[in-house]
Amino acid sequence: MTEERKSRRSFIQTILAAVSGLLAISPFSEIVRYLRSRGSAGSIRQKIANINDLPPNNRLVFTYPITGDPEKDKDPFRKFLLIKLPDGTLKAYSMVCVHLWCLVDYKPERLQIECPCHGSIYDPETGVAFKGPAAAQPNKTLPEVKLEVDENGDIYAVGVVGVIGYGKEAAGS
Repeated sequence: MTEERKSRRSFIQTILAAVSGLLAISPFSEIVRYLRSRGSAGSIRQKIANINDLPPNNRLVFTYPITGDPEKDKDPFRKFLLIKLPDGTLKAYSMVCVHLWCLVDYKPERLQIECPCHGSIYDPETGVAFKGPAAAQPNKTLPEVKLEVDENGDIYAVGVVGVIGYGKEAAGS
């Protein structure tokens, strides 16, 4: 084989390897793009409830941000839990588990957020998974909704910290 043919063959093999590598990772780049686009609610201010309508140690499921389109508003990536802890503290988290995207729920009788699919359990004060497969994820904290309460007791969602389905870094991580 001539030197020119070897060089051409080597060049083609390099190109094919590069294309193969790109094809292998391209599905993952779409997943990351999907998660990032779904996880950002920006700084939309939306009324959720009034603090007096939610008893302590209870929760309310809400959609954020509401689009007005019934199909879009059914999207699980728009579902959140507003939790009023026993001491009256308000917390709000994405309902999408960071493990495999099942919908979590607050269990007031056990004072924890639970995933029904694989048994992950989250601390309602921090949103951090401490049991189950979600606790082993790199980002084991549920994305949190930033809240504001006005002088009338109206509770507003004003943004999301983290990426829905992927989580957020816990404080101090």
